[in-house]
Amino acid sequence: MRRDWTDREVLEVLDLTERQGLSAAVVAVRMRCSRSAILGLRFRVNSDSDKVADKAKRPENRDGGMPARWWDVPTQHRRRA
Repeated sequence: MRRDWTDREVLEVLDLTERQGLSAAVVAVRMRCSRSAILGLRFRVNSDSDKVADKAKRPENRDGGMPARWWDVPTQHRRRA
């Protein structure tokens, strides 16, 4: 069964596995899908990100520069470019 991931779900999976260090099995239970779905998602994201250069203009926004869970910050509190 194919699952279409929303951007928020992808960010959540990456946060749980990479930043919080949870296993794919634990994340799968939280996201109500299979462990294989989590592993497949991570594989596709990592494969795609290897093909794209970091184009962040501000050094603080480059790899690892964004605060944890930045997507949960209300939009009115985000700094404008």
